[in-house]
Amino acid sequence: MLEEIAPPQQMFRMITGYWVTQLVGALAEEGLPDRLAAGPLTAEELATQTGLPARALYRVLRGAASVGLMRGGATPDEPFTLTPLGDTLRSDVPGSMRDMARAQSAPGHWLPWGRFRDVLRTGERQTAGVLGGEIFEHYRQNPAEAAAFSGAMANLAALAEHEVVRLVQPGDARTVVDVGGATGRLAAALLDAHPQLRGIVVDLPHVASDAREALGARGLGERCQFVGGDFFREVPAGDLYVLKQVLHDWDDAQCITILGHVARAMRPGGRVVVVEMVVPEDGSPSPAPMMDLNMLALLPGRERSLREYGRLFAEAGLRLERMEATHSPFDLVEAVRA
Repeated sequence: MLEEIAPPQQMFRMITGYWVTQLVGALAEEGLPDRLAAGPLTAEELATQTGLPARALYRVLRGAASVGLMRGGATPDEPFTLTPLGDTLRSDVPGSMRDMARAQSAPGHWLPWGRFRDVLRTGERQTAGVLGGEIFEHYRQNPAEAAAFSGAMANLAALAEHEVVRLVQPGDARTVVDVGGATGRLAAALLDAHPQLRGIVVDLPHVASDAREALGARGLGERCQFVGGDFFREVPAGDLYVLKQVLHDWDDAQCITILGHVARAMRPGGRVVVVEMVVPEDGSPSPAPMMDLNMLALLPGRERSLREYGRLFAEAGLRLERMEATHSPFDLVEAVRA
């Protein structure tokens, strides 16, 4: 039985948690886990491959070993190997978290969180003050960071896609519309499972090249198109709409606008499936409250309870039908036209 960690030690880990965030982000950004995937390497060997300074690199890798991402490196001459946890920072593995690590440690997320005390004191996000504009504007001006964020969203979609395929039966639907779908991971999963479906992915134009490449790599270039657009203005006609972590970005009025466009564009018999972390109304353990703080720091939106989603649907001309828990951090909330 493991000895219980004393509260001061637990608190020390919490306080210094941002050290680990930046360590993980740096490893991911430099692609070091990918290089270690082929076999053990010393810090000197990795430095030769990457051009990074060997002494600093050794200390970074030793730190990574101390938090369970690697093994070895007790001395500078001892090679490092990846652990299963470190493996998740590779770019080419199922369940990869590499882009999530890059996005969360990059300025778009990191700098607004650095002003969290001001968020608490004012009740207002500080994004524009530190980034010079809202976060999606920041991404338009910083393509590399935007690509990491899109990849992170695809990583999160991967956690939910099997559950979406398991729980969502298209029925007579012919067209699935992935609203704010980034690279179209959820649409692609549904198309793979249901050959009769065609897909449309709607997102901002700067995502287009990544989305088309991702869809083409899955052999879906002919069955799924990308539409660069603004879901605050309109969405394409379809039968089945999926929105993963879209509504949590926006305030109630903005969500009603998005859902209203969906309700109007939806063909008869259509429905919408919202994939979000639903806040439990009984206070049971959930990742939703911490994700809600991320929204508080960065965006006008928030995480919501099922009752709150029901109100949004009703205001948009939709009717809540059901919620399904999944084997992932997300829940599926389904609605039809009222």
